Amino acid sequence: MAKETIITNFTLKGREVLSSYAAYTIEGVMTARVKRGRDTWTIEERNGIAKGTSDGENEAIYIENDKAIKSIEKNIVPLLPKKVVIKRAEDIIKAACEFDLKLVEKAGPNKKKWGGNACLASSTVFFQTLLKASGYEAWQLLAPKGMKTFYMPNIAFNMVCGGEHVPGTKQDIQEMFFLSMNQKSIKGVFTQAIKFFKQFEKNLVRDGHTTGTAKERGFVFPVKDNYEGLKRIKECATQLGLKPADYAIGTDNAFSEIQKTAELKEKGLYDMRFSGLGIKTSEELIEFDADIVKSADNFVTMEDPGSESDINAHKLMNEKYGHRVQIVIDDAAVTQMRFIIPFLAAPEQKNRAGNSVLIKLNQAGTFTETCLATEIVLGIADPDRVETFLAARNDLGRVLKELKALGVNSLKEALDNIKKIGATAFFSHRSTEGSSEFLPYMPMIYGAVSRKLWFKAGAPNGERNLQNYNPLIRAEEAMNEMGIKTVVAGFEGLPDGVKIPAVK
Repeated sequence: MAKETIITNFTLKGREVLSSYAAYTIEGVMTARVKRGRDTWTIEERNGIAKGTSDGENEAIYIENDKAIKSIEKNIVPLLPKKVVIKRAEDIIKAACEFDLKLVEKAGPNKKKWGGNACLASSTVFFQTLLKASGYEAWQLLAPKGMKTFYMPNIAFNMVCGGEHVPGTKQDIQEMFFLSMNQKSIKGVFTQAIKFFKQFEKNLVRDGHTTGTAKERGFVFPVKDNYEGLKRIKECATQLGLKPADYAIGTDNAFSEIQKTAELKEKGLYDMRFSGLGIKTSEELIEFDADIVKSADNFVTMEDPGSESDINAHKLMNEKYGHRVQIVIDDAAVTQMRFIIPFLAAPEQKNRAGNSVLIKLNQAGTFTETCLATEIVLGIADPDRVETFLAARNDLGRVLKELKALGVNSLKEALDNIKKIGATAFFSHRSTEGSSEFLPYMPMIYGAVSRKLWFKAGAPNGERNLQNYNPLIRAEEAMNEMGIKTVVAGFEGLPDGVKIPAVK
């Protein structure tokens, strides 16, 4: 960018909008005055927040929409800066960080006082306004000078839904994914996913099934057991001429859903009530997980192999199978630094809860905290910035105490340990709503500095899903026009040490 950009006269309000999940949510709306050289103009940006997806006490806590809208007006608007001057891309990140730190310091534990939805709507629309006003693209923010290669994430397309998403199902696993792993471009990935989705649909019609879809647009049909969906994914791939090294299979088990009662949590048991397999111990559940992994030589990723209350199950899965599969921590980590750091920082594999973390804006509650969680996982975090935000949240003492119990003597040592394991960041949907295309900013920011990137926003259909996918295609086109090579992460985007039989 040739000229500096000066942004002033910020206004911010919250308003209620319809959610794609048949509810109301809120969006942040911001205007600002932009000056670049002799040109001046007014900009308006919006970003909506997913509804009903941040309910736990350990993540950003949402309040009623009307209270959140009032909170924005009363509490957050006064925190807006008078002026932001952008000369370099890093000025955008710095200004967003300064604004978000004020939110973290003042909004209460997990933002309960001001509302996680009020904070996230404000934080994301502020960053988006700076980005759009500056003329930078998200993929340029961390790009080194003379960048030659940019890494596009592996996309996990939801194809089969089960568990809590499907009443009456016989599948305990909540989501089953198809991933295109051998395409040379992100557009090629989507082209193959479209073909796969249509072939899968044809197969369901062939077998006399309905072709309805669930919340994430994966198919809903009467499965016989936990394995039918996996078998159908393999069948469809074979029909399309795909070899095991061309694609991959994965799951989001969401196994907090089969350990919901206090009694099950207390006894460390799981009720596989959907499939009718009965009560399982943690050890038996992990062997079931292993059986799912071993069902395909190209099975690459498993999210939430145990419940959020059973960290030992995650550690057992990582100890036994962390060399074979990407183990993604979601419900237990909820995109919170205070959990992610001790879950990943142990020197020995058996004491780590996984080798990947799901990243959700709505769980973190601000843009900067989401970025810091990502950077910790990828091994590129600034220790001073991490410490500043942990201290602002009153989490620093707790984290250091947990690290000491693991034999880790400082925050810097913990971050260095995490860097050594080559963990991956898995960006997830349920982060934005409405017309905004904010969610794709996350993989696009980090594709300039890491290959360890994964992304899911549902099946390759439905307007809400596609507004999260199409920006990746546009970004690829823009980079290619500038002579920047785009590379899909592929099997090399797995955590360090994970060996997949299909590509040995």
